[in-house]
Amino acid sequence: MVRAQMQAGRLNDLLGVAQSGGRARYVLYHPGFTRSGDLSPMPAPLRAALKLAARVAARPVEESIRPIDDWIDHPPPAPLTAVDRDRELPMSFPTLDPEAARRLVRETERLL
Repeated sequence: MVRAQMQAGRLNDLLGVAQSGGRARYVLYHPGFTRSGDLSPMPAPLRAALKLAARVAARPVEESIRPIDDWIDHPPPAPLTAVDRDRELPMSFPTLDPEAARRLVRETERLL
């Protein structure tokens, strides 16, 4: 489950890179561990561990979404902005590789 979520996040980053450059502004945002989501599909021991960890280390939803309001009111000037837990990432960050984004687009088009 965690591996699938990490892969989905990576693909989302690459799609942001692939789509940036037009009129729309893209913000890739990872808020960090947030107290949200439905834990019911998970095994009981994992649910209990996540609930405990969330009480100690997770941010409330209200705090995690606060930056989104600001971006809506004041969009970043750059075509693509990547933020991980309140820290802006450089566009040279490995998960924002333009060649990997182009490859994703090519492979997606090939599959479709």
